[in-house]
Amino acid sequence: MKRSSTLVPLRASLLAAMGLTACAGDVITTSGTTGSGGGSGTGTTGTTGTGSTPVECVGATPVLIAGGADSGFARCPDGTIHRVHPVACDVNAGIHACTGTEAMITCKTDAECTMAPHGRCASFTQSTFGGPATACGCVYPCATDAECGAGKACVCPGVVPAAEPWATCAADSACLTGKDCPSGECGVSSFDNGCGIAVQLGCRAATDPCRLDTQCTAKPGDKCALGAALTWACSDTTCAIGRPLLIDGRPRTARAVESAAWTSPADAPGATPDLAGLDATTRQALARHWLDVAALEHASVASFARFTLELLALGAPPALLAESQRAAIDEVEHARLAYALARAYAGRSFGPGPLDLSAVALRTGAREVVRALVMEACVGETLGVAEALAIADRVRDPILRGTHARIAVDEQRHAELAWRSLAWLLAGGDAELTRFAARCFEQATREMAYDPAPRAGSWPEHGVLAAAELGAIRRRALREVVSPCAAAVLGQPPRPRELPARESAPSAA
Repeated sequence: MKRSSTLVPLRASLLAAMGLTACAGDVITTSGTTGSGGGSGTGTTGTTGTGSTPVECVGATPVLIAGGADSGFARCPDGTIHRVHPVACDVNAGIHACTGTEAMITCKTDAECTMAPHGRCASFTQSTFGGPATACGCVYPCATDAECGAGKACVCPGVVPAAEPWATCAADSACLTGKDCPSGECGVSSFDNGCGIAVQLGCRAATDPCRLDTQCTAKPGDKCALGAALTWACSDTTCAIGRPLLIDGRPRTARAVESAAWTSPADAPGATPDLAGLDATTRQALARHWLDVAALEHASVASFARFTLELLALGAPPALLAESQRAAIDEVEHARLAYALARAYAGRSFGPGPLDLSAVALRTGAREVVRALVMEACVGETLGVAEALAIADRVRDPILRGTHARIAVDEQRHAELAWRSLAWLLAGGDAELTRFAARCFEQATREMAYDPAPRAGSWPEHGVLAAAELGAIRRRALREVVSPCAAAVLGQPPRPRELPARESAPSAA
């Protein structure tokens, strides 16, 4: 496959940050991640192909929904749920009229909701990175699989936990009913990957690493869910791109509140994007998007503060400490940019409320820091750079293009810091620490290849890409940047714990 020219400089800069000049070719990790999301790991190929019902599911009972209606799904004795046949969902189920007291109102009547069939102006509570928020807006429940598109199922409310209380289209799935599976069992996965609940369908197989949540004991909160290759495996947060503040594997952010402190003309960098041609619904959706971005960027300030303390605990040299402090200042600016854009779209000023820092623990052991570096930074931040670069190429508005380009430049420097810190840690460690880092890369690569939870809409020209496109960007970056750079740093022989010669502390202001 032709390598994207956009990612070549990124890979080169990360290798240079570690003092390396070669990347060991196009190395693919053992998870088998590819640009199409396929994998060579455990999958349905291990089934017998007989179509017989698995022992665990003999005696399954129908899953009934509101009014005792057939949902098309059945529950196995062990609690897992699979789809038997499609049904027509009630498009009125889970829909509630607006009260006019919602925090965000973008419609007044059903007649305004014309983007898809069954459009309704409804009241709902939306989970955002800033916390739950009430809204009155257009929603589009599905009635049949045909309305969702090829390879997608319409799942009625009440079958499994979902992001919305009405009938919704599941994400791209590997099956629609048990007839599509060698095992005869098309399981349904409902999993909050850190950006929202993703509902998908996938064939069960006897060779799956897990079947039940109780089998996932690596860390609290792990669930047995469909992974990147649409096979069942233990999963945790997979949508924390960038440098989030993770606590127990979950991103922690501050709730958005009305405030001019982060968006006043004297403080807010940048300018107002062109709003011509945007209706109220789109503007509010874009405002919510930037509020989510702002909340994550704001929390990243705390994440880098924690990382600085962890570097201090490990005896890091001054250059790494200075770069970590500089990165935290970058994140303040990123948050201000994002809050300013949210204000431009919403017509109201927002800022972060208090950030709950309870249960924030310092990781002072080398293994703990290595795992966090790989998962959150070497992989997460590198993918964040790739996303920002791709978005900057797509947007038309010069203000938005400049914002994403600036974020990409800063995040690339943050990614360089992460890889440089990892190289320093591994240089002072033993062979077991390097093997541990390799396992962390395998896990991170597998989990981050997952598409983010589907969004209510996508506006590529305004920097909001569809979940499938974001997933494709991630997988390309994993293949062309993360995998070869990981192979390079893991393959280096131990050397004295010191920084590459190119590294130097920034000069004092």
